[in-house]
Amino acid sequence: MKTFKSFLITEGRGKMTASGAAGEEHLKKYINPHIGSQEFTHTLATDHEDLPTGSKIKISSAFKYPDGKIHVNAVDHVGEKHVIPISKLYKPGEAKPNKGHDYENKFVERLKHHGIMPSHLSGAGSTAGTDFAIENRKTKKFHAGTVNGNLLNGETKDGVSAAMGQLTIHHTKEKGWHIGDEARKKRPLYAKQIEKSGILDHMNQNFPNPNKVKTTESGRAKTIEIKHPNLNPAHAYLQDHHVHVLQVGGFGTYSVGKKDETGHGLPNISGKGVWRIREKQKGNKSARTVAFHPDGKNGLNKSHIDLDNDEHLFNFKKSLGFKD
Repeated sequence: MKTFKSFLITEGRGKMTASGAAGEEHLKKYINPHIGSQEFTHTLATDHEDLPTGSKIKISSAFKYPDGKIHVNAVDHVGEKHVIPISKLYKPGEAKPNKGHDYENKFVERLKHHGIMPSHLSGAGSTAGTDFAIENRKTKKFHAGTVNGNLLNGETKDGVSAAMGQLTIHHTKEKGWHIGDEARKKRPLYAKQIEKSGILDHMNQNFPNPNKVKTTESGRAKTIEIKHPNLNPAHAYLQDHHVHVLQVGGFGTYSVGKKDETGHGLPNISGKGVWRIREKQKGNKSARTVAFHPDGKNGLNKSHIDLDNDEHLFNFKKSLGFKD
């Protein structure tokens, strides 16, 4: 039998309701106070289109569809806009622990404990809004606080299930399937990889009419998967986000860009990938999200350096110019 305390814990970690009296109550209590916040206030309880469970979002507005279900206009951590039913969201501040975020937090604390990341920075404290920062003291640049070296931006992934790239393509009568100017400006290298891969040609040849496609039972266009022989699109996407170092749990540590800015000899990512093309928003067949992933656990080759290993971390510190 559940105790009252266990009931509160379970209830506190529950999802919201999108309709009826409960939906109105949740809108008033859990959504409205957070509209317009600059912080990521809510967490996805289930996958939504290309956003995986556990993703953090900001809410800009809320509205009802004609069927009475409450939805929010939201933005994810890379600036993509989404329309999400609140039934897919945890109550703010009460989400279940997310494995990926837990790994990120532990890794950040590990870097801070060893002095590699300045202690006054937050988990997303580097200038590009990435997951962690690394201080390269060999550059001998001065920053306010305790930083006396150049800061490098780092990104964490807990394994290979999370996307390493996403961008929205659109269809118009004039242009067919294409990449919009805003998306190209935001992610120029990733956009070039999409074009180089032939995805736009594939979409224009096979789906010239976006409304005449096979759909799932829910009415959403079926996801299209296309294999890719390398991880160049992921590497391009990371460069677009100004990442210098990538840490993948269980796989190791990698450099991003043509030059390893740490000077330690970190390898670039290598392996095989897969494109996943999904309907961005149910009912809008003219917009698709093009996401890129390593092709499963065998899609990413392990690095010979892993900062989760104490000996590797100690040697890494020496390369960065730390004396201790």
